[in-house]
Amino acid sequence: MTNIENQDSNTIFNLKAWRAVILAILAVLLVSLALSWQYKRMAAESEEKMSSLEDMVEESLVEDALDRFMTARINRNEAQAGVYLTEKAMEQKESGEFSLVDDFESYQIVEKKKLSNTSSNSFEFIINLHSEDKVSSIVEIIVLTEILDNYYVDSVIIGG
Repeated sequence: MTNIENQDSNTIFNLKAWRAVILAILAVLLVSLALSWQYKRMAAESEEKMSSLEDMVEESLVEDALDRFMTARINRNEAQAGVYLTEKAMEQKESGEFSLVDDFESYQIVEKKKLSNTSSNSFEFIINLHSEDKVSSIVEIIVLTEILDNYYVDSVIIGG
């Protein structure tokens, strides 16, 4: 009987061997599904973080452009401040809608927001300009727009 049992265990139809193979395949499938789910979750999280990081970099670039423009205005460097103006803003300046340089001493960003209804990336800033006498201040609404990966002042409106 020992020879018959050995022959049965060596045949291809041994149930114990097939059970082990099927269990191994199921285990591999379960581990693969778990890893796939985890990978998709991590990919979605990293994409979300990347988008947030891109927004932070974009806001930093816009604020830097605004700071350079406002610093030129405060330093009464009209030529340098004019470099940051688009054609539309230059027309506003030429028509006297705002003063590019004056007795400005400092500025404060009151509010900023990204404009979503424009074809290019644009941001709107509400700025409080303080004069040298520190008694009066002017509120301006400044719109910066992206042109060829740089931001320029597209509009300056005196608030009131």
